[in-house]
Amino acid sequence: MKWLKKLLGKDEPLRVYITDEQTPEQEAMHKEQLAIQSQLGFERGDNAQNWLRMHQILLNHENRLTALEGKK
Repeated sequence: MKWLKKLLGKDEPLRVYITDEQTPEQEAMHKEQLAIQSQLGFERGDNAQNWLRMHQILLNHENRLTALEGKK
């Protein structure tokens, strides 16, 4: 830890602050995220199922793009 003292130039211990408070922008983004997840059929708290759902959506999208590219 001597390197840390040299880096900081003082002997004070590092203080870490953890907070659950969100800024209004973060709150708005979180609400938008939940709305989008709900529209896509994601379930809150079921990460494994949501991961599978996301890959279903992406595979479907990729298949549709491939089909469109083949029609050119």
